[in-house]
Amino acid sequence: MLDTPFPADFTAFDSWHPSGWSPVYDRVTSRRHLVGFTPLQCGLDRLVIGQETGDELGSFVIVGEARVALAGAFNGWVVVTGDYRQLPGFWAL
Repeated sequence: MLDTPFPADFTAFDSWHPSGWSPVYDRVTSRRHLVGFTPLQCGLDRLVIGQETGDELGSFVIVGEARVALAGAFNGWVVVTGDYRQLPGFWAL
């Protein structure tokens, strides 16, 4: 369970950084810490992380989950399961 509560109405804190980059925190291998950034900004409170299987059908498998949490005045992503490097457009520190 994350230490940041998620309100029922996500739009109550739908505040993404104006630079277009959102911080990504890892909660999988250690205590929550900043590992990089992503341009992913959307109106969802959670995101499943998928990885392509490489078959000709274009299928994928779910390999993790990220949740939105306030990081100061703006939203960020906390990866609760899986590999944070699988987030779309991930840029590592």
